[in-house]
Amino acid sequence: MSQPSPHTGITLFVYYKLPQQEHAQWVQRVRDFQDAVVQAWPGMVLELLQRPEPSPEGLETWMEVYRHPQGVSPEMMASVAALALAHGLPPKRAAELFVPLQ
Repeated sequence: MSQPSPHTGITLFVYYKLPQQEHAQWVQRVRDFQDAVVQAWPGMVLELLQRPEPSPEGLETWMEVYRHPQGVSPEMMASVAALALAHGLPPKRAAELFVPLQ
């Protein structure tokens, strides 16, 4: 019987800000990037969210959520960061890991 992954339940959240007037040009770029993530990590489930209102400065906050049946490992997190850079996504991406509340 195989052991469960020590990363099971770990979810990756990545957020960043983009100018509201650039919304349309970023959507496809992010979707292409997310397709590459799924190809690299079969079973990865992704969400792309945004805050309902832009900031007073006209910035939208976007959130990417990554879940995997085995949890998100450090290798997956590094791969997501590398793929984001390769796809020209904003360099100021804050990434955080969360686990289910105990």
